[in-house]
Amino acid sequence: MIEPSASPPPESPYQPMMMLPPRRRGGISPNSLVLVIGLFLGVLIFAGTLSFHAALLIPVPCSGCPVPTDPAVIAYRDTIRTLGWVSVVTMDLAVSFSVAMAWIAGGSRGELSDSTRRGIFVFATVFLAVWLIFSWAE
Repeated sequence: MIEPSASPPPESPYQPMMMLPPRRRGGISPNSLVLVIGLFLGVLIFAGTLSFHAALLIPVPCSGCPVPTDPAVIAYRDTIRTLGWVSVVTMDLAVSFSVAMAWIAGGSRGELSDSTRRGIFVFATVFLAVWLIFSWAE
């Protein structure tokens, strides 16, 4: 029999088990998806602008024109073509890289506000459109 005047037994220091963080869902997170899409768009823009400019740089063959045989003229044409290709590749790479970085920076979660992200997306779109317009007006 338990005496009513007796103090209750001391409680043991019980600590509940720590909760594990919730398991991540399978698959890719939306943030990672935006970053991958930005990289993919940059590669596609580079390939597209490169092929676009390549079509503009390839000279149209003249049906009635004689083929130059002077080595100086041939060397000059080859030099101009080489410089044109180097220019096209580097500028198209710069445009596609800046658009991809704008897409990645705008899509990444960070301290950026929504209006800043939208501004970055607008910059990428307008920059690409202006680049294509100026390229076409060549």
